[in-house]
Amino acid sequence: MIDLKNSVDLILGIFALVAIVYRISHMEAAIYREIDKASDEFRKEIHLIQMDLSAHKTDYVVRKEWQSDVARGLKQMIKHKSSRLNFHIIDIQRHLEKQTGFIVRSQPVADPDEDENEN
Repeated sequence: MIDLKNSVDLILGIFALVAIVYRISHMEAAIYREIDKASDEFRKEIHLIQMDLSAHKTDYVVRKEWQSDVARGLKQMIKHKSSRLNFHIIDIQRHLEKQTGFIVRSQPVADPDEDENEN
């Protein structure tokens, strides 16, 4: 006949093993839930960072275009003022030459666009 103590020990051992397996499966499920939760949080953070980067990139492109437009406008204004100044200088030189016979030494006039062409 089967000994009662051994039977109780066997049943308690089986219950203990079932309880251990049950507890381990709950711990595993909790670990996977935390991993999924952290993964979702990381995805949200990455998405926010990408959106922020996209906004900054768009802002940078707009600012760069604006600065290049301003620089182009300033170059055109400088070129226009320079050509008007050269015209006035030549007009004054001609006037001095006609009225007094004074001849101004001619110096080469620098073209404002030469610097752009050299690069």
